[in-house]
Amino acid sequence: MVEVIRQVDFLSDEEKQQLFGWGKNIFGVESLNLSWRPKDLHFLFYADDELTSHVGILKQVVTVNRKSVTVGGIGGVVTVPKAQKKGYARRLMQHTTEFLKQEWKVAAGLLFCSPEMTAYYKTIGWHRVEGTILIEQPSGKTPSPLQVMVLLLCNEECLDGRIELRSLPW
Repeated sequence: MVEVIRQVDFLSDEEKQQLFGWGKNIFGVESLNLSWRPKDLHFLFYADDELTSHVGILKQVVTVNRKSVTVGGIGGVVTVPKAQKKGYARRLMQHTTEFLKQEWKVAAGLLFCSPEMTAYYKTIGWHRVEGTILIEQPSGKTPSPLQVMVLLLCNEECLDGRIELRSLPW
């Protein structure tokens, strides 16, 4: 099997349909009526020339206990149903983590997820943020209704405490 990871700035309409068009409310967050920030960069995983998985990323300065910290935001992590349980998303997340660490040199990765996905992210080294996470919405700052996971890429506990996203969630 030939596996390829591509980095792109934008997803085509066809790629969006392949990755996200296979079900209604595939992330389980539609009922929250949140406004989301678009990703700056996308990683696409291909197995034998077939698009199977996606991870979107962005760079954001957040406030942790009144201190600015640069994080790599991760979102839109998905594998199409017929390709699930084969490790594609795991390998793509590992690639993404290395990119955040080596290329962007951010202090941590930060992602939002539904409660049923926290166990998956824990298996690949992510930890649940226990403090308050404030996100931006058109109506103003609000506590995140979603679980937030962090992967520390620095040598210290740089995301311990109250986090203000200073952005829409991703």
